[in-house]
Amino acid sequence: MTTVTLFVRRGKILGFSANNHAGEGDEVGEIVCHGVSALTLTCVLSMEDLLSIDEDTMAFEQSEAYVSIRLPEEVVSHETELLFRSMVVGLNAIEGAYENYIKIETQEV
Repeated sequence: MTTVTLFVRRGKILGFSANNHAGEGDEVGEIVCHGVSALTLTCVLSMEDLLSIDEDTMAFEQSEAYVSIRLPEEVVSHETELLFRSMVVGLNAIEGAYENYIKIETQEV
């Protein structure tokens, strides 16, 4: 199961982590995993390309079955919040259809 953890402070999303495969070797799990990857990486790339936030500033990490981004509080803006919340809309849609493959949680930081 893929777990997506949203890092939140005072109602604002500062970042997220997505960890583990949704179901390695399972056709549906692979599709869910690809969907989660597309949404999370698009969010990261949009931070870079649209908002000019570099990977070092956003504390970006990526490895096999793991991606994480964490913004310093002073970088959080209406635009970053919009990108994060757009990603969450897509993740919630995936979770609604495939709840056995993805879990979305919030962590107060």
